[in-house]
Amino acid sequence: MIAADRRTKLFPVWLPERSSRGEPVVRRRSRLHPMAGAMVVAVLLTLPALLYVSQLTHRAEAGYTILRLQRELTHLRAEHARLSSLASVLKSPQRIEHYATTELGMAPPRHHQLAAITAGPAIAEVQVPAERRGILNQITAWFGRSEAEARERPR
Repeated sequence: MIAADRRTKLFPVWLPERSSRGEPVVRRRSRLHPMAGAMVVAVLLTLPALLYVSQLTHRAEAGYTILRLQRELTHLRAEHARLSSLASVLKSPQRIEHYATTELGMAPPRHHQLAAITAGPAIAEVQVPAERRGILNQITAWFGRSEAEARERPR
């Protein structure tokens, strides 16, 4: 069997210089693109300004909403007072009597139109439907458990 020859190539490699005094070697940092740094600075400067402006607009909007609601509240209170006074005027017995006699042509009842009716206390008879005894009710009855009753203690 024939094997391929191993080839060895040498590649140049830059090694850091070692100081003979034992000082540590300082490595260089890789640099960022200058535009990326400028963008980061721009974002860091504009973000607080945008937040401040958004807070101011939100505050102004809330203030205008409060003013609108206060105006609406005073208007509704005035409307409530007006309607309450109108309702009390419309409920007055003198006004109702005046309206009934003039507009509707009503008159107070005459003596022969009145009648007195006496009635005893009305007692309704309630029939309780017969209770169907199911399995669960029979089992609880066997063990002596029944529904609670509310009554006074005997003395």
